[in-house]
Amino acid sequence: MKNSIKRLVGAVLIAAICMPASFAADFTTVRVDNVDGFGGVSKRLRYADDKTPIPISGYYWDGSVFATIPAENAGRPVEVFSTADYQPPSDDESDWYGMLDLAACGVLTGDSDGKFHPERTVTRAEAAAMLIRTLGVTQADGTDSGYTDVPASAWYASVVQTARECGIVSPDTRFRPEALVTREEFVVMAARAMAYAGLLDMDKAAPSALELEDADVISSWAKSAYESFGSLIPVSMLTEVQAPGADDPTYLGPYLYYAEPQKSATRLESAELIDACIRWLPVYPTAAAREAGLDEEMPIIDGSTSTLPITQAVYSALFTNGDRHPANPVTHSKSHASYERLINGEVDMLFASVYPASDILALAEEKGVELELIPIAHDAMIFFTNKDNPATGLTSEQISNIYVNNAYDNWNQIGGPDALLYPYCRNNDSGSHAQMERHFLHGAEIHETIRQETTSYAMQSILTDVIDAQTSDPTGYALGYSIYYYYWNANMVLGTADYLKLLEIDGVAPTDETIADGSYPLSNNTYVVLRKDTPEDTPARRLADFMLTEAGQRCVENAGYGPLQ
Repeated sequence: MKNSIKRLVGAVLIAAICMPASFAADFTTVRVDNVDGFGGVSKRLRYADDKTPIPISGYYWDGSVFATIPAENAGRPVEVFSTADYQPPSDDESDWYGMLDLAACGVLTGDSDGKFHPERTVTRAEAAAMLIRTLGVTQADGTDSGYTDVPASAWYASVVQTARECGIVSPDTRFRPEALVTREEFVVMAARAMAYAGLLDMDKAAPSALELEDADVISSWAKSAYESFGSLIPVSMLTEVQAPGADDPTYLGPYLYYAEPQKSATRLESAELIDACIRWLPVYPTAAAREAGLDEEMPIIDGSTSTLPITQAVYSALFTNGDRHPANPVTHSKSHASYERLINGEVDMLFASVYPASDILALAEEKGVELELIPIAHDAMIFFTNKDNPATGLTSEQISNIYVNNAYDNWNQIGGPDALLYPYCRNNDSGSHAQMERHFLHGAEIHETIRQETTSYAMQSILTDVIDAQTSDPTGYALGYSIYYYYWNANMVLGTADYLKLLEIDGVAPTDETIADGSYPLSNNTYVVLRKDTPEDTPARRLADFMLTEAGQRCVENAGYGPLQ
């Protein structure tokens, strides 16, 4: 069932919008707009009629406060309140370890002495109670839990019966309410609760899955829950140890994490996982998404490897927790494959850093498809060599002679030092090769010797291949090519600029300025690519339009590209 969004100002219902969530249950999302941002972290929603707080709610940066509620409550007006006003039952606020928001929303309650006791373990009944309170669903009467060890008179009868009806706990003859819940049991119960609310797909691993040293001891029935939560598993539920150094007593890292899944979960651990779910699972459309008409449906996006940061920036700008949006592709195909998918109608649009290669244009013509390229950013093809190489630049004619004719074997033949030349190329179905076709090959092929001996099959590998190819006896330096903004984005992770340098082409160095003004001869654009017959007012067209707005150009810049504006 789809998860609907309803907009409220104060406590007045204004409009309804649909939010896609293929794994959603019978829940709806409401929001209040134009909320003062001061103290926004503590802003939550509650029902205006009886002031009952809504646990799955929170403030977001565009002045809106959202909440996910059971559809049965969709007609109830909501209003904003601040959990900062909540006074804990304990005299010592530190007992709550930052979980005051959950306490203010009724998810957590103090023990018999009014304190939270964060290190105390949690029973299975207490775990069910915490999760049912989080969902805010109407509780069953507790008379028919289906478990022989859950009497109707027990305080937990209602929450256990409700948890069973919601699929949070498995049907069985016994529930073992007083048994301590293990970490893996609580992770599974929490994942099922969030899936019931439409906030988690347990069949889909999280984009940034957490790596655990003892993952092999997690029970088979719990693995999908851990994988779907990924890095949301709080550190409190993990054990951090220092990895042993290889015979080096001064070794300082890295650290390893152990889930210890059969260990009993504490109140703090349980609360922190619920808090992480509330903060980092809901996918709500921002004002930018609503203004662009992309809050209900997103296009199916693909693109070159280098443009993945643009897709990530778009989802971050249009949605809270956009990396968990059901339509977020998480990864891109390579340039060639993504163009093929667009031509075959498998995707709606591409972010492409290169013009389509000749075989892609031939395929489009064969299929009767006309491609439409809409520039959204500045970019350029660049050539680089080892940083120790005294050479500073090449001419376009020299590049053609290197790669088409394999005409030189020493840098001194093209104005450089007396050192061997090792030219590296990319595979034919890469975007970088399409740039070679466009600028230098002119219908020819890369020389067979270069193709056989020094082909790099990934955008990242040509950077590391060129670094590793440098020799000292005899002296030799490599040459490679890529895309300007990919080069600098990769440097942020790999630090490749410490070992490589960019070359001038025809006397002009590639910089943000020379690429933007076109004086660098290999300047080009990054594009949104559509099938030309894509109808107006479709998600793909709306996103293409959005990319040229101020907000869309901020996405381009945040992705590490050169904005047009």
